[in-house]
Amino acid sequence: MPTSSPGLFDDDAPAPPTLGPLPGIHPFSVIRTDLGPWRDRRRAWHDLGISSRVGREHVTTYASRGKFAQEKLTSINDGLSTFDPVLAEASYHWYCPEGGAILDPFAGGSVRGLVAGNGGYPYTGIDLSPVQLDANEEQAAAWRESDLLAAQPEWLLGDAADVLPVLEEAAYDYVFTCPPYHNLEKYSDHPADLSAMRWKEFAEAYREIVAASVRCLAEDRFATWVVGEVRNSLGVIRGLIPLTIAAHEAAGARLYNDAVLMNTLGTVPLRIGNQWRASRKMGRHHQYVLTFVKGDPKRATASLGEGTA
Repeated sequence: MPTSSPGLFDDDAPAPPTLGPLPGIHPFSVIRTDLGPWRDRRRAWHDLGISSRVGREHVTTYASRGKFAQEKLTSINDGLSTFDPVLAEASYHWYCPEGGAILDPFAGGSVRGLVAGNGGYPYTGIDLSPVQLDANEEQAAAWRESDLLAAQPEWLLGDAADVLPVLEEAAYDYVFTCPPYHNLEKYSDHPADLSAMRWKEFAEAYREIVAASVRCLAEDRFATWVVGEVRNSLGVIRGLIPLTIAAHEAAGARLYNDAVLMNTLGTVPLRIGNQWRASRKMGRHHQYVLTFVKGDPKRATASLGEGTA
């Protein structure tokens, strides 16, 4: 991918810094989204009208479902999580061959698809919600009219457990996704919705989807899952991170990089006092960016060319 996305900005609009030499957007094990360069880049994307919230008005969170809900929030902004377009852009740049096909088993909002399409990466996202996919298609249509898409994103309706097995084996150059953090946000009452399942059912379905996504990934390629931890009803951490790692390794993809995504503090300082005194639960404002490799890491790296960090 070029260090500056072609067609991203109008001629009269100021372009943000390029990814390559930009301080603060480097492949470090702690990814600082709270620093100025990252915030400026994110603002530039938002100025284009990119939004994860459109189509997600029906989603409920712990903040809206329980008396003590706010203690259980992770990286939720105004009660609803949003995906950072800069993380998508940087990840594609770091791990996907130029023009490579991207697979997203848990598409959700439009962000990852639009960023991929803008950078010239064919993107296939899967989601259960027809309302969400309609909203994504509307945003993509607007971007096409504005000549902001170098490749067309595609969203497939259905359960990833059903859709992934019928996709062509080893047809994708990169898997990039952000799965449901169990029931932290409830997306629907659909029986196949992981966010509506009990933990045991969730873990079983999750392993199945991980295995199917690895099957779709080409040999000598990378996969990145953005994941956060969740707690059970007693407040004990479930272990979604080790589950993600074990599921990938069982499917033949080994953990290659692990990074901490440091989010902005948001409302954490406002609620940490009572939370800490009542439960000794830390104020969480980070996620994990886990990157796996299928096949040979050297050949996977060679497929990316020289690149810039």
